[in-house]
Amino acid sequence: MKPDVFKLTFLICLLSTLQPVFVVGQVQEHQPEPIYMKFVPDNVKLQFAGGIGFISIGAGYTFFNEKLDVSYFYGYVPSFVSVDDLHSLSIQLVVKPFRIPAWDGIEVFPLNFGVFFHHTFGNEYWIRLPSHYPKGYYWWSPGRNAGAFLGGEIKTGLFKSSSYASGVSLYFRLGSRGLYLASKLGNSSIPVSDIIEFGFGVILYR
Repeated sequence: MKPDVFKLTFLICLLSTLQPVFVVGQVQEHQPEPIYMKFVPDNVKLQFAGGIGFISIGAGYTFFNEKLDVSYFYGYVPSFVSVDDLHSLSIQLVVKPFRIPAWDGIEVFPLNFGVFFHHTFGNEYWIRLPSHYPKGYYWWSPGRNAGAFLGGEIKTGLFKSSSYASGVSLYFRLGSRGLYLASKLGNSSIPVSDIIEFGFGVILYR
C-alpha cells in the first residue's frame, strides 16, 4: 500500500473511532431543558399594598417574550391594619406591550396594565349571601372581588453575575376594584382618592 493511501486510510479509521465522542459531546452540550423546569416559575414577587394584601408574595410565569405575566399571590393583612388578621389569594394578569432599553442592561416597561381576581378568607368575607340576609340584599360579596390597574416596571441586571437570577425589577401599580368603581358611578361625591389603590414591589427573575 502506498504511503499516502495508508495515511488516508488511517485518518478515516481514526475519525470513525472518534465520531461517537464528538456526538456525545454535542448531545451533552445541547441537552434539552428537563420537563420539570417548565413548571418552575419564571419569577417571584414581593409586593406591598396594591389591593391584594398589606404584604404579598407571589410567583409568576411569563409568555410572549415577557409581554404577558400571569402570577399567583398570597396576601396578608395584619390586625394592626385591619380589624383582624386577613389571608387572601389572588391571580393577576399583566400585559407589558412596551419595552424600552435604557442603559447598562436596564430596561423600562413604561405602561403595563392588568387585571386581578382576589379572594379573602374569613367568616365575614362570604361568597354566598348568608341566610339571615333577605334575598338580593347585597349584589356583591365581600370575600371575592376583581379589579384593574396601570403601572410601570424597571428591570435591572442586579445579581445577574453572582447568582442564577437573570435580573431584578422594581414596579408600581395604580388601580381600583370593580366595587369601588361601581360605587363611584352611583355616588359622584366619593373622592377619587378613596377608590384608588397604590402598590409597589420587587420581582426576581430566574
